[in-house]
Amino acid sequence: MNIDKIKIQKPFTKSNITILLILIYLIIFEFSWVTQSVFPKPSMLIESFLSLISDYNLANAFFLTTAIIFPAILIVMVMLEIFIKTFLTLAIKYSGIINIASPFKYFSFFFFALLFNSLFQQSLFGEFIFIVLFILGKLFVALSEANNVIVEEYVEAAKSLGLSKGNIFSKIIWKSIKPNIYSKLIGLHTEVWIVIIIYEFIGSVNGIGSIYRLAYDYKDIFAIISLGIFISIVILTVNAILKFIISKLVFWK
Repeated sequence: MNIDKIKIQKPFTKSNITILLILIYLIIFEFSWVTQSVFPKPSMLIESFLSLISDYNLANAFFLTTAIIFPAILIVMVMLEIFIKTFLTLAIKYSGIINIASPFKYFSFFFFALLFNSLFQQSLFGEFIFIVLFILGKLFVALSEANNVIVEEYVEAAKSLGLSKGNIFSKIIWKSIKPNIYSKLIGLHTEVWIVIIIYEFIGSVNGIGSIYRLAYDYKDIFAIISLGIFISIVILTVNAILKFIISKLVFWK
């Protein structure tokens, strides 16, 4: 057998699987099994999505939600780059500081969402602060766990060259764990969407979550499904863009 002729099959990606499932759903429930009434037909979901735009003001809600998500992620990443010495000092040198928050892990996420909604009633500013704190907390935990990927040889070599602790943190440790931290942005972006929708749903804050709340109150199941599909497509698209950008910009090894 000629080894050169063996083709290595690439694994299915999430995007490929999603597209395949959409095609299967379209073929079965729109053209083949048209007599069933359990699952909505794709054409009905399209009509429902159009009603989201006209009746639920989807465009405005989408703008308000994304105006929180993307600036919050960007600001936190800028803060991380600027104050990386401080973050790494707290996360690595004083790693026990993360245990201060351990009692709060037994509190439900809904507790903090309700607390912020009570303090900042239907306030976009309160929503923004909540999301920024959520992202900061997630990234700080990621920094604390990054001890496992630090190459000690690099640190020892930097010490032998006389680099200060600050330079070792910013030029050696940070660059060695940076690809690992930035790769978590994709999963973090997905989590942020879930968190902000729940936050808006609970507090009826203007945004995608408020549309879910209205659709739930009106028992509009088609609107809930079509909105879920729309948000899933948005998340998959942004994740693909983030993955491409990270692969091009964060390349240091």
